[in-house]
Amino acid sequence: MIFVVILLLVCIGMPLLYAWRVWRLDEQTSAAWLLIVVESALVLALVFLVGRWDIAGHYTRILLLAVFAAAVLRSLVKHGGRPWRVDAGPSLLRSKWTTMLTIALFSAGLAYVASGMAPPAGARTLAFPLRDGRFMVGQGGGIGLLNGHAGHRQQQFAADLTAIGRAGFRASGILPGDLDRYVIYGAAVVSPCEGTVLSARDGLPDLVPPQADPDNPAGNHVVIECGEVNVELAHLRRGSVEVAPGNRLAAGDPVGLVGNSGNTTEPHLHIHAVDPESGTGVPMSFGGAVPVRNRLYSG
Repeated sequence: MIFVVILLLVCIGMPLLYAWRVWRLDEQTSAAWLLIVVESALVLALVFLVGRWDIAGHYTRILLLAVFAAAVLRSLVKHGGRPWRVDAGPSLLRSKWTTMLTIALFSAGLAYVASGMAPPAGARTLAFPLRDGRFMVGQGGGIGLLNGHAGHRQQQFAADLTAIGRAGFRASGILPGDLDRYVIYGAAVVSPCEGTVLSARDGLPDLVPPQADPDNPAGNHVVIECGEVNVELAHLRRGSVEVAPGNRLAAGDPVGLVGNSGNTTEPHLHIHAVDPESGTGVPMSFGGAVPVRNRLYSG
């Protein structure tokens, strides 16, 4: 719960704070005004890329962007007739050196995040493993800031998928204890490839958030041999697994339903691909799009 509250404060509070800052700007020169606007825009860009917008609201970003744009426009009108420099007083470098330093740091951070969102080489094309909804990547990308699995050898290219409703949120409430209030709970999970079921497990309970079961990390799950890689679909709903080891599947065949079993704090589908020979993770793409945080898919 604390993590979710902090996340909402960052995703919503920071853009509003910087919009208010831009709205109230009263700089002597247009150059000083521009520096602060650029700094604020970089902060917003980072928050928009890194934030969990399935939790804060898919459409919330649009509203926050509109608020920031209105602040910039109002501030632009206010500063439009001001000179780019003044002869009296300290130079721009001396008066705004902290802003310039912040711009450099945020620019480096933005480049780092962009590198984590870049499509990795050799991504294995798979069919999307969920049906009948709009699904968003909660964890996905090549760096830990975007993907909590990135540091794990087998799961470094894993993705955690949630679903969003009409209002753009992944659940009714911040962290509800009722599993049915999560949009993805009970969603149909299908095979992402033509292949053979290597293992399947069912019978573990669906836990009430934020409870987790670290002794059974994958919970109820299915592993499918998809050609040269093995694909795991985890945290399935108890009693929903429809396949058994040795079953031959086509892409799109039913596998089970999304649940909340295993080492998970709320309902979602975990998927990752592994090279069985080396035991290392293999990047995936669905419909040509690599799963990175906040990417939307339609099932």
